[in-house]
Amino acid sequence: MSVALALRPIELDVQKDPRWVEFVTHHPDALIYHHPSWLAAIEAEYGQECRGLACENGEGCLRAILPLFYSKGLPFKVGRSATNSRFSSVPRTPVAGPLAHDDEAMTAVLRHAIELVCAEPGSRLEIRSRLSGLEKLVPELSCVPWRSMYVQELPTQIEASPWEDFCENVRLPRECGDCKECKRLRFGNAKKQHRVNWAVNKAAKLGLRVREAERESELTQWYWLYLDAMRHHAFPPRPRRFFEGLWRNLRPLGQMKLLVAEREEKGSKRMIAGSIFLRFGQTVFYAFTGCSRRDFELHPHDLIQLESIRDSCRNGYRWYDFGEASSEGDGLAQFKGKWGTEAKPLYRYYHPAQAEEHHSKPSRLVSLARHSWRSLPLGLTAAIGERIHRYM
Repeated sequence: MSVALALRPIELDVQKDPRWVEFVTHHPDALIYHHPSWLAAIEAEYGQECRGLACENGEGCLRAILPLFYSKGLPFKVGRSATNSRFSSVPRTPVAGPLAHDDEAMTAVLRHAIELVCAEPGSRLEIRSRLSGLEKLVPELSCVPWRSMYVQELPTQIEASPWEDFCENVRLPRECGDCKECKRLRFGNAKKQHRVNWAVNKAAKLGLRVREAERESELTQWYWLYLDAMRHHAFPPRPRRFFEGLWRNLRPLGQMKLLVAEREEKGSKRMIAGSIFLRFGQTVFYAFTGCSRRDFELHPHDLIQLESIRDSCRNGYRWYDFGEASSEGDGLAQFKGKWGTEAKPLYRYYHPAQAEEHHSKPSRLVSLARHSWRSLPLGLTAAIGERIHRYM
């Protein structure tokens, strides 16, 4: 019997079947977004269970996995793709496509997903992945190039040459404790390095200090800064219960950190900004951030990023993922690019095929809606965002 014939597609409970977390833990391409802890947070946010598709061999060992969630979809089109009803891997997540040990298992789990979608008339399969060429394995899939993710390779103390290539004498606010070499981190070329140094030194001179949040009440305080940032970008925010789920489920496992930047004002410390970082395997992920628009000029994000990168080096992480951004030269892409990151393409796969789109500037109606959104009270944006995210 061939390997392909010995494989059997199945559906399992990602929270109860120990094979899922074992597979994710040992797969070299697994991300935090495949881990049951992240999927549990999405389940709580969505109010539904993850459809854990998998492929096992004759001995019951998993050879491939694919997490899916059902989304109702909005009654109108938003952004670069239609938001109709779909099975997505995974919604509101940058990338969490299939993982497999070989092409046969990958093909089997993808075909299993297509069969699931075909059994639900009117729905679509959407896969968000870093892998290219899945449509070659399963021709029923159509591939749409997506945004880029910005990734930085971190140096290690063991590998002397890459470490020295990554470092040079640079003034930073303080040493990191265990590794004095971290005060000589270099980011990209001289121009980018100057931009980082200037912003970090300015933040330090203005009295900003970074520390890890230790209480859930600080997460609640940070959430209002997050709402302010999302209002500025005219994008619906995630509900607070989602972040509370991250705090309670991921943080005890060491998979989540909230770093906040504070400034002493009139005898007390004021939280200026904060960012949530997710940690799994060899990678740290820059996931969410919050800051009042009026405090951007203090450059808190630069100081937070530097502290997070140095902490990642100290703890032996190999990759630092700044997340995705459009490749259209917007401010977010410029911020992530100045740290010497490498832009890596992301892909989305659809079944049935996604119609080709012709992109143009936002309509006057969309521009007006964005302008109006920036004028809404923060509490109202939170309430609207929660309703919208139930369908996205």
